[in-house]
Amino acid sequence: MATQDFYDILQVAPDADKEAICAAYQRLREQYDPQKLNGAAAELVELAQQRLSRIDEAYATLSDAQRRAQYDAQRQASLQDVPDYRPLPPAQHAERPRDFNPRPTINQPAAIAGPAAAVIAVLAIALVSIIGGLILTGGGGVPQAVPTPTTSPMDALETMIARARQIAEQNENDAQVWLDYANLLYDSVQIVREQAPNSVLYQQRLPRWLEAAKAYERVLELDPTNAVARGDLGASRCFYGAGVGDQTFVVEGLKDLETATTARPEDTRLLLNLGLCLASAQPPRTDEAIEVWQRIISIAPTGSPVANEAQRLIDQVRR
Repeated sequence: MATQDFYDILQVAPDADKEAICAAYQRLREQYDPQKLNGAAAELVELAQQRLSRIDEAYATLSDAQRRAQYDAQRQASLQDVPDYRPLPPAQHAERPRDFNPRPTINQPAAIAGPAAAVIAVLAIALVSIIGGLILTGGGGVPQAVPTPTTSPMDALETMIARARQIAEQNENDAQVWLDYANLLYDSVQIVREQAPNSVLYQQRLPRWLEAAKAYERVLELDPTNAVARGDLGASRCFYGAGVGDQTFVVEGLKDLETATTARPEDTRLLLNLGLCLASAQPPRTDEAIEVWQRIISIAPTGSPVANEAQRLIDQVRR
């Protein structure tokens, strides 16, 4: 599909019933209400309006039985092998086997394990050449310079992050703008972690996990019941701790993720990150991680991207 998947836009599973779709629509429509951004930069208001337009479009299709059936048929027909940018399994501080594929593909729309799928997709395109060299060299050296456009997606993202930081600082009591800022930080380092977790580039980006964690902490100060932000705070702490070898952060991240998954026991993305964090502990809590991933398989639609990813991770840690 050329456009973002309607199910992804509404953050529901493809087999969600009409009640779940309506509930998701109401929540997202309130979340992206441009009136909440009075006084914010015009660019941010425009982005919110664009997002709201896509939410309305997705809901109009998925809430109508006939239009949804037609959309599902078109969606199924468009499935094809695409790069799989979901998290790579933990390397456990060891070299990956020679037959390990760092760029797998999936035969259905990818499920991103991070907050902003559209940003990750743009980043992925920009990083293919750079990260490809890092993977092939094992991250041991700096690859040759790769020609880039005058304004690359990477540069555009950094501009967005700086602008989001400014907006958050100007609207210090607005949980949503802090969440937007946190998500941009998260995404900017997550894609590097997924593609080249042992690279020099990822080591350089590790401190950004702490920046994201601080922004999520601010969100939770303003909105203590936001379980998704709590889970992303935990993932940020955990991935930072695993990257620098500091188990203190891993333990703190686990606490946040466990709290978040208790509040949202069927949120498969949170569960996926909980399993990754358990597997990153020292010593690795592999059995517990497998149990969490098996829970994903039991609640996610059979053959869905997240169920496939959970099974892949189980197979990986068992080898």
